[in-house]
Amino acid sequence: MHISTALAVLLSAAAPTACAAAAASHADCSPGSKPLPFPAGELSKDQFTAKGRRYRVHLPQGYDPTRRAPVILSYHGAHGTIEKQAALDGLTDPSRNRDYIVVYLQALVPEGASDPTKTEWQVAPGAAQHTDDLGFTADVVAALEARLCVDPRRLYATGKSQGGGFVGQVLACDGGGDDDDASARGLARRFAAFAPVAGAYYLQDTPRRDQCEPTNRVAIPCGARRRRRAGKGERSDAANATAPILAFHGGADKTIPYRGTWRRATGSCLPDIRHWARQWVSSSASSSSSTTTRGEDHNGVHGPPTEKNTTIPGSRHGVRSAWGAGKEEGRVVLVYAGDDIGHDWPSTAENADNKGGPRAAFNASDEIVEWFGKWQLGS
Repeated sequence: MHISTALAVLLSAAAPTACAAAAASHADCSPGSKPLPFPAGELSKDQFTAKGRRYRVHLPQGYDPTRRAPVILSYHGAHGTIEKQAALDGLTDPSRNRDYIVVYLQALVPEGASDPTKTEWQVAPGAAQHTDDLGFTADVVAALEARLCVDPRRLYATGKSQGGGFVGQVLACDGGGDDDDASARGLARRFAAFAPVAGAYYLQDTPRRDQCEPTNRVAIPCGARRRRRAGKGERSDAANATAPILAFHGGADKTIPYRGTWRRATGSCLPDIRHWARQWVSSSASSSSSTTTRGEDHNGVHGPPTEKNTTIPGSRHGVRSAWGAGKEEGRVVLVYAGDDIGHDWPSTAENADNKGGPRAAFNASDEIVEWFGKWQLGS
């Protein structure tokens, strides 16, 4: 699949920054160069890429067309819609988000499907044969850059269930190759951080049970390392670092089990979630510095990366696990929402996921917005 020249530009890997609302990281846009294409403070009418894919955009109420704004792309779950995802994640709520442009993308219905509601993303078993959601994402980002004053160093992605799986197992893993590899897409290099929720991290082509189980040992391929030459004045470890990722999952999730499972019908494997997160930790540790070797942590000390576990107050055994040390602390975070939290977007308020059931002890959307604010490309 082809990624436009504009999207093939290799930006530097994510590094912490003070906050997402900090001063613009690139020159601001000149007055009148990018007039407001739709009203701020509300979800836009349907927008379409040149290939006919649908998306909608929410500009924050205080959006200034002369100042570069950060962007969050949000992907709904399987059989979902833009509208359902916007209501679920609440990222357009001005009490939560005053800075980010939020963009909602619509998945496709598989060719030949009789039910028009059964939309799915490229991560779904067999979907890669007929779906190019990486290309769709690239086209949307290109359209945003052409029409709005966006900050290319503060681009983020989140999603629920299959949308979260696309974010964490396809988009974040589209790391490409070295600079000399002309065929490398490297779309993940455009994003500063990722935050999948209840993600369906499908591993394809596992027709036998023993290719998946035990689910806490299955190999998880991912090209998340953003290898390239460091720019002038840039640390080599920043050029090679793995993308920051914040993942949420509930212990009572029966749709995408926390402990993983093998699915005979689709010949696919869902890995143990903590095992999946640890693969990111291993990737980050092995690539975080050009002067360390595999198995060294971010301080150059032999052994696994530092792990910090924090109990989530008010939850049923909920734990927030963060890996890393020094400047890389918290680069990989897994939030186990609790033993009683199902296939939900965690929230203390009632939403479409938790209606009639237990609510989480925290709001995932609040944590996502705050956590995205820690990272930008190129610092």
